[in-house]
Amino acid sequence: MIIRLIRTGGFIPVTKVSETKVDFSDQELANLLVTIKHDTAAPKIKDGQYYELNVGTDSTPIDLEKVPDKYKDLFNKLKSDLKIIK
Repeated sequence: MIIRLIRTGGFIPVTKVSETKVDFSDQELANLLVTIKHDTAAPKIKDGQYYELNVGTDSTPIDLEKVPDKYKDLFNKLKSDLKIIK
């Protein structure tokens, strides 16, 4: 499956995207999304950066600080590969 990391916001608000193919089981993906899901009740920070993870047609707001060690390299690579979309 292909996962897509999307970053929005920032001092100069632009949208950036990166994607990669992963070999997660449906259960592994579901567990990961529960773990890293962003608390949408938390107040937004002015000029803050916000991330979401897209899998197929589903999109989940995520908190990169909550990524388990097992997936840190994957998310660091996704974050470093972010490119501006037009």
